[in-house]
Amino acid sequence: MIENVMGKIAQSLLMPKVAPDWYAGTRRLTEFPEAAAESLLLMSFVTLPVPDLEVAMDFFTKGLNMKEGNEVDGARVVQIGASQLRIVSSSSTDLAAWPGPFYLWVEDSKLTLSSCQAFEKASGCSVIQEVHHIKEEGAADAILLQDPAGQNLFVVNQAPVGGMAKTMRSVLPGTDKVSNALALLSLQHPIPTGEAGGVVRFYSHFLGAAMSKTKQGYALDFSLGKALHQTLTFVEDEDVQLPKDTPGEKLPEVCLYVVSMAKLKEAYDKCSEAGLVEGEVSWEDVEKSREFSFSRCPDPSNKKIVLELRHRLRAPEHEQWPLPQDLTTRAVSERP
Repeated sequence: MIENVMGKIAQSLLMPKVAPDWYAGTRRLTEFPEAAAESLLLMSFVTLPVPDLEVAMDFFTKGLNMKEGNEVDGARVVQIGASQLRIVSSSSTDLAAWPGPFYLWVEDSKLTLSSCQAFEKASGCSVIQEVHHIKEEGAADAILLQDPAGQNLFVVNQAPVGGMAKTMRSVLPGTDKVSNALALLSLQHPIPTGEAGGVVRFYSHFLGAAMSKTKQGYALDFSLGKALHQTLTFVEDEDVQLPKDTPGEKLPEVCLYVVSMAKLKEAYDKCSEAGLVEGEVSWEDVEKSREFSFSRCPDPSNKKIVLELRHRLRAPEHEQWPLPQDLTTRAVSERP
């Protein structure tokens, strides 16, 4: 069922453009448009359980040209611009695979294609699923990749021309400039048919977050400012069932940053009042750690659980904030 869902929602991305919908008709670009005021700050990382850590790391670093970072909390790390994939062994975690495709921008898609072809030859793994040539023969305008374990799909586009890559790298530490992988632009997550309204109401009420209607579904918006705009898009699918009354044993995990400690407190207060915060965590604990977690997502209009997804919600003062602390982003003006 998961493979069927991923295949269907991946196809919704495979009408490749030089840029996402909000850039339709624009040929040369240097920065992202201004985001809605209620946008969250950053989609920081996704945890991916894999059966073979070394093969997975080779795919990400040699095939997708991502930079390996320092291990965090027992996870291997690859950098995608301001975001990360945290790679863990599926035999040693209670987390589930991400159920939808990843949408990435790279600086040079021809390099990505040739690197993945070299990875296939060296490893014996088949990872290239489709290559779309739109503008000219030989160009790789969109590449659909599947990781060696067959668990995760990656749709890869080249970033728009006109200086966008330079703008996107302007927020990163200098050592990250060597990577061809520029950004995790979007994640997709399937939800039951008819439940999009409940998901929108959950994020609006509990996180005070902006969501926008797209061709694929409803997108939770993230913006650092001119250098990065991301979306977590929820796509209705008839094959997806509502969560059961008891919490699921294995769930996918994503880490999200809000723009300030004040926003983190607002979200904590609402989630705590609804009994959603995981563990016996007080505000004093959250204030110290700069984060809290929740997994069950109810529609506030009727309290029905419409989504199960492990969230780590953080403020930019968190010790694992991935960018320079003096960087000018939407978070800076929010800090006390």
